[in-house]
Amino acid sequence: MQNIDFRNIPLFSGLDRISLARLIPRLVKREAPEATLLVAEGDPGDCLYVIVSGLAKVYRLDGGEERELAILGAGDCFGEMSLLRGEPRSASVSAHTDLVLFQLTRENFDDLLRRHHSLGVHLAEVLAGRLAQAYTESSSLPHPAATLAGDTPVPPSSSGFAAALLQRREMRAVLLTLVGVLLAYPFLSRSGLPWRDLVLLELLLGATIAWGCNAFSYHAVAVSLPVLTVLCGAAGAEKAFAGFSSPSWFLVLGVFAVSAAISRTGLLYRLVLLMVHRFPRRYGAQTFALALAGLLLTPVIPSSNGRAVLSGPLVLNICEALGFSKDSPGAVGMGMATLLGFGHMSFMFMNGTATCFLALGLLPKEAAASISWGSWAFYALPLGIAYFAVSILLLLFMYRPVETKALPPEVIEAQLKALGKMTRKEKISLWVVVFSLLGFVTEPLHGINGAWVAMVSFLLLFVTSVLDEGAVRRDIDWNFLISFGALIGFGGVISASSIPGAAAASIGGIIGSITTSGWLFLPLVALTVYVLRLSLPLPAGLLVSILVFTPIAGTLGIHPFVIALVALVASNPFFVPFQNAVYQNFLESTEGKLFSHVQARRYSWAQLAAVLTAVVLSIPVWRLMGLIQ
Repeated sequence: MQNIDFRNIPLFSGLDRISLARLIPRLVKREAPEATLLVAEGDPGDCLYVIVSGLAKVYRLDGGEERELAILGAGDCFGEMSLLRGEPRSASVSAHTDLVLFQLTRENFDDLLRRHHSLGVHLAEVLAGRLAQAYTESSSLPHPAATLAGDTPVPPSSSGFAAALLQRREMRAVLLTLVGVLLAYPFLSRSGLPWRDLVLLELLLGATIAWGCNAFSYHAVAVSLPVLTVLCGAAGAEKAFAGFSSPSWFLVLGVFAVSAAISRTGLLYRLVLLMVHRFPRRYGAQTFALALAGLLLTPVIPSSNGRAVLSGPLVLNICEALGFSKDSPGAVGMGMATLLGFGHMSFMFMNGTATCFLALGLLPKEAAASISWGSWAFYALPLGIAYFAVSILLLLFMYRPVETKALPPEVIEAQLKALGKMTRKEKISLWVVVFSLLGFVTEPLHGINGAWVAMVSFLLLFVTSVLDEGAVRRDIDWNFLISFGALIGFGGVISASSIPGAAAASIGGIIGSITTSGWLFLPLVALTVYVLRLSLPLPAGLLVSILVFTPIAGTLGIHPFVIALVALVASNPFFVPFQNAVYQNFLESTEGKLFSHVQARRYSWAQLAAVLTAVVLSIPVWRLMGLIQ
C-alpha cells in the first residue's frame, strides 16, 4: 500500500494531505484475478471500488446476452451510483485483467461526502460523463426535486411544544436555585461571616445547584458569578474580573494557540503516527505502548479533547488491522488504553489540558506562585506512575483477547507517505512547541512567567501565518477562556475573603474528628470529587472541591497543590457519557465501532479503584518531597 500514490487517484485528488492520510486506513485493498465477478446487477450497493491497476469491464445482460457498457482503468471508480441513489446495482462489473483495487464501505463513503465537498464535485463530473456516454438512460434517473420530496418528509412542527418544555425546565431550575439559596441563608447567617462573604457563599451554592440542574449553559452560569458579585456589592469589578488579566488566562490562551497550530498543520497527526509506527507484538505490550504514546504526547499536544478526537480513529484502525472485532475484549482494552494515555493522564503536566491551569489558578496566590512547569511534573510524578501502572494492570485483567498478532506497518507507512515531507508550517509549529516547552522547564532559571512564554509562542505562530485570523476565531475555545476568566476571578474573591478560614475551622473540625492524617483525608477528597462530578461539569467540580478542601488541607499540613492534583486525577469518571467530555469525544470519534458504553462503564468503576490506590501510594512519596508534613 505504501507504494501507491493516492494523490494520482482522481476520486481523492481534491483531498488535502491530512484528510488523505486519515482516509487510507478506511480503504480495504483487494486483488482480483481476470474474470472475477466484482459487482452483480441487481445486488444491493454497500460499497464502491477504486481501481489501482488493471482493467474492469462494465456490462449488462439483455436477453441472456452480455452487452458491454464500458472498460474502466486505473483511477476509475465504480459502484458509486448505487450508493448515491440508494438503489440496487444498475450493471455488473468483472475483472477484465488482473486487478488491484480499493474498497470503500457505504458508511465511510457517506462520511467522506459529508466532510469533503470536492469529492461530491468529482462524482458529479463522473456521473455527467457517463450519462453523456449513455452509460445509463436519463429516464432511469429520478428528478432531484422529486427524490428530495419523496425521501425527506417534513416532520410536523414541534417548536412551540419544545420551547414550552425548555421554558418549564429553565423555570424549574431557577425556582430550585432560589429555594436552595433561601433555605441555606438562615444556617449560613449563624456562621458570623460578614454580609459580603454570605453573598459569595450563596452565589457559589446557587451556581452549584444551577450546574447540577443542567438547564442553562455551563458558560452562562460561570460568567454570572463575577457579574452578580459586582451587582450585589460583594466585591469591586477590578477584583471580580481579575481573572481576565491574570497570567493564567494568558497562559491558557497561548497554549490553545499552540494546540490549534499543531492540529491544523498536520503535525499532531504525524507525531501520533510516528509514535505507533513500530508496535510490539504482544497484547500487553501493545496496550502499554499505546497508553505510553498518549502520555508522552501530552505536554506536546496541550489539549485532552484534541488528543482524544485524534486517537479515536487511529486506535479503530489499529484494532481492525489486529483483527479485534467490535465489543471484543481486545478492542475494548485497546480503546481504554488509548483513553487513559491520550485523555486521562493530563494532570501529569501543567499544560496537559486547560483545566490544569484552572486548578492552578484556584489555589492561593502563594501556593500557585511556587509551582513551575518542572515542579508540577516532579510533584505529579508519583501519582502519575501509580495511577498509570494500576490502570494498565486493571485493564489487562479485565480485557484480554484470546490471541494477538503484530500490527502490519504498511498502512501507517502509506499514511506517512501521504503526509509527505514536513511543510514549512509544520516545522514552525514544531520549533514553537520546543521553544515553549524549554521556556516552561527553564522558568526557574530565567524567571519569565510561563504565561509570557506561551504568548510569545502565540505571536510567533501568528506572525509566521501558521495561524490566521480565521483560525484564531475558529480553533481557539473562546467559550472556555471566558468561563476560565470568570471562575478565576470569582475564586480569587473567595480566597481573599474570610470564607477559607471559616471553612477550615468548621469543616476542618468535623474532618479532624474523623482523621488528622492524609491517609484518609486525601482519599476522601478524591471520593468527594467523584460524587460532585455526578452532577457538576468538570470546571465547576474543580471550583467547588478546591475552594472547600484547600483551607482544610492547610490545617493538616498538606500543601494546597496536592489537593489540586488529587482533584484533577479524580475528575474523569464516565459512569454516564455526558459526565466526561474527553470520554464522550473519544467515543464519538470511534463511531461506535470499538466498544459500547456498557462495556466501558465497568472500567470507570475500576478507574475509581485506581485513583484511590494511586493517591494512597503517593502519600509517603509526597511526605519525602515535603508536600505533606
